[in-house]
Amino acid sequence: MALTIYLSLFFLIAYLVGLAIHRALFLRDKRRMMQESRAGGKIVARVADVEPGEVKKFSIICQKYRVAGFLVNDGGRFHAYVNRCRHMPTPLDFIRDQFVSEDGRYLMCYTHGALYERGTGLCVSGPCEGESLYRLPVCIDQGDVLVSCPEGNISHLAD
Repeated sequence: MALTIYLSLFFLIAYLVGLAIHRALFLRDKRRMMQESRAGGKIVARVADVEPGEVKKFSIICQKYRVAGFLVNDGGRFHAYVNRCRHMPTPLDFIRDQFVSEDGRYLMCYTHGALYERGTGLCVSGPCEGESLYRLPVCIDQGDVLVSCPEGNISHLAD
């Protein structure tokens, strides 16, 4: 009986320590994001660093949530989306950093095989056909690509 109580206390303390560490890391990342922000958005890349056709992962902190996203250079036009398939809440890049279909024309969910248009995020094939990826606001400022948080309730977008 005493062993069970001690083990329960140990695991409770370990859980609380882990929770405190997680919160401290979140606050550190939020401070960093504020330092790396300009014009209401986080600098996620330099325009020259993301070649046409390339995709770059990033994360931003919006309200009290960490949101994983990716930036797409679609022939010189930049688009940012939440890294989450519309069919199920899994990241598109099940295979690390792989977002593009084999023919290079579409963004692809490597879990379900869904295909999305690069410029609109619209699902054109797969179990989520007709739905769109969640878009994040993008602007270009002084050669930097800045991504902002969407407005409204974003709890469904958080990691």
